[in-house]
Amino acid sequence: MVSTAESGDLTAARRLWILKDLPPYRPVARKLMTLTSAPEVPLARIQEVLRTDAAFSADVLRLANSPLIGTRGAVRSILHAVMMLGLERVKSLATTLALKSFLNSCAPTASIEVCWRHNLATAIVCEKLADSFEIDPDTCYTAGLLHDIGRLALLRTRSTAYENIFSSARGPDFDLLKSEIALFGVDHCQAGQWVLEQWEFPKELCEVASLHHTPPRPGASDLLRIVYAGWRIADLIGFSELKHPAGTEIAAIDSVLPGNISRRLIDECGLADEVAYKINAIECSLI
Repeated sequence: MVSTAESGDLTAARRLWILKDLPPYRPVARKLMTLTSAPEVPLARIQEVLRTDAAFSADVLRLANSPLIGTRGAVRSILHAVMMLGLERVKSLATTLALKSFLNSCAPTASIEVCWRHNLATAIVCEKLADSFEIDPDTCYTAGLLHDIGRLALLRTRSTAYENIFSSARGPDFDLLKSEIALFGVDHCQAGQWVLEQWEFPKELCEVASLHHTPPRPGASDLLRIVYAGWRIADLIGFSELKHPAGTEIAAIDSVLPGNISRRLIDECGLADEVAYKINAIECSLI
């Protein structure tokens, strides 16, 4: 019989094997994430870090000037972007670019594209949910963007094998996480936590990657509640990564949100059109 400790070691070994070919996270984006975790950061230091990768900085500026942001005037420099948009917004733009760069390092597939758009949709929905929790919307956007990093990592390293999961997903009884474990020895939540830990991301983002499929328990962080609701709303409005997603009841989502927020978002705000517009704005800016 395998002990709990030995089982944990085996799981860790499987992750190392499955994810061993992952490229590193974009160094400049990693430095920015680490730097901005400090309480106070001089703007000159932010500019200095971003200047180490001129191409990346140019992409950040292009995204900052896209319809996604909708600024009234042109953003002329990284320092100007930080002053006009705020540090968290610049960090969320940098994370978007770094994640896209991570995916661009492999051969493109339809599944990767669908999952990328699901992550973007979740990020945009989480940003909209932020006001009801009094959390910085850019922090919520970043958490939503990274929630499925484990799936993207598995697709990045084992795309052909993962296609078998997508092709077999049928009906409400389909269990995605069990299918991943059967195929890879780990599910994308475990893989996501491991990846973000290796990249030295903040603890709360590692928790989001690990627990976003689990209904939040009493005392769970508001960020985790937002991301759990965010990906499920993204599925409801047509941005699921599965062709035949399991049914999601709005009542189940609203149970973790105050004031029937999800119902209002979906019914009153033209949410699907807004999300599609913003995704297209991001993708046009990254061409």
